[in-house]
Amino acid sequence: MTDVMKAVRRAGLAALTITAALLAGCGNGDKTDTKAPAAAGNGVADAEPAAILDKARTALKAAKSFHVKGAMSENGEVTQIDLKVAGADVVGTVAFSGAKLEMLAVGGTRYVRPDEAFWTMIDSSGKTAKLMKQAVGDKWIKPAAGDASLGSFFFGASDIEEMLTPGGTVTKGEAKTVDGVPAIGLVDSADTKTVLYVATTGEPYPVKMERPAPEGLSFSEFNQTFADLKAPPAAEVVDQASLKKK
Repeated sequence: MTDVMKAVRRAGLAALTITAALLAGCGNGDKTDTKAPAAAGNGVADAEPAAILDKARTALKAAKSFHVKGAMSENGEVTQIDLKVAGADVVGTVAFSGAKLEMLAVGGTRYVRPDEAFWTMIDSSGKTAKLMKQAVGDKWIKPAAGDASLGSFFFGASDIEEMLTPGGTVTKGEAKTVDGVPAIGLVDSADTKTVLYVATTGEPYPVKMERPAPEGLSFSEFNQTFADLKAPPAAEVVDQASLKKK
């Protein structure tokens, strides 16, 4: 899904993991294994593809949070994504070309914490990495208001409308169990290599985005509270504007 992939690169979708339980009982000396009743379907399996997408979009908007992890690529460059999203708040990392950038957005304030490889990627001479290590160390950087460089790494993770807007016509794909969740696949005519799976039991959350290896995204921790999604202490933050004065 062309537009979906672009949005996922900026943040991601969500998932609900469902596991089946086995019940064992004994009676009259005979031992019988009984499977738990199958979870009731949520109706999306029989719906039209566009309606399935609408239901997934509605479910995501109603969700409090989710965790997306995996990899996507563009022009041959693979980006590793590990993000926890709660509304407009985000915490996690993106990694590419051997560099990693920690990201944090809380209450409308954004912070980034690049590793040394990130700065070296920007300036191969190593001078920038050395200066930043001295000026910042392990602290978070608070990008300047309107910053179009460090601030641009926040990919619009909470834009659910864009995440679930296909580039072409959506059709049904295979129905199968994905990460323990019964799901139905959706295929976008504009990007047939991508299959978006939507849960067919419980809430109709997007479950997984499958892509040719090494790409693909998995989703978990839906509606969870993330302890690391909080503003860092002031002593652990450096304002980007102050760095430009050095």
